[in-house]
Amino acid sequence: MTDTASTRPTAAIARLVIPAALAAAVAVLVGYLIFDAAGADFDVTMSGTESTVTAVQACLAAFLVSLVGGTAALLIARRTAQPTRTFAAIVTIAVVLLLVGPLVGADQALTVVALEVLHLLAAAAVLLVILPRIGTTTTTSTDA
Repeated sequence: MTDTASTRPTAAIARLVIPAALAAAVAVLVGYLIFDAAGADFDVTMSGTESTVTAVQACLAAFLVSLVGGTAALLIARRTAQPTRTFAAIVTIAVVLLLVGPLVGADQALTVVALEVLHLLAAAAVLLVILPRIGTTTTTSTDA
């Protein structure tokens, strides 16, 4: 009788990628609506062009970036010895880099805060869905 341990539950993570992305989009939508009601204008200036970030744009961006993050989690789970720590570190670095955009592009202070919080909400949603499964160990027994 042998035990086969798998510390990389890639199938379980693959099943969580879309739910994680949906969770991020929903979290961003709720946050957007709260900040919109509080008076954030969501006007940003990117490369000299002024535009307004809509709820649809925010949710779609959160969904797509979360899909990329989920795919990264799959690759990390397959290729690293400590997938939980590695994924958390990469997400932390990515969020820090993404937090620079609103500081530079938003005109209104409340919009800066709103966009920063939306970034954090999306990251937290993905982490809450994927991190608990990325480091789990499943053991199956086989008779020799």
